[in-house]
Amino acid sequence: MTPSSLVPITDIKPGATLAEALCDASGALLRPAGYVIAEADLENLQRRGIQTLVIVTPRDPAEDNRLREAARARVLHIFRHSADAPEAQALLHAVLAFRQEHFR
Repeated sequence: MTPSSLVPITDIKPGATLAEALCDASGALLRPAGYVIAEADLENLQRRGIQTLVIVTPRDPAEDNRLREAARARVLHIFRHSADAPEAQALLHAVLAFRQEHFR
């Protein structure tokens, strides 16, 4: 899950990324999730009366490294009795890759 926060539109800088789709009061899609906000978008959205946006919060690389290592250690713990077995190697690597995908 991508970390996000609700931010007043007046505090948002161009280049911020929407964490979820932005819809108007009638439910019409204004901007999709993942959209990178430009200066013109901020002005347009303010004219429409949009006051806040849910923005992707930048992740701390040090915290990501700590969490990545904790996830790796957990998987290795689960496979502690079979990690060296040739028939378990493919599964071990697949599980490690799956768990690490969150940090990309």
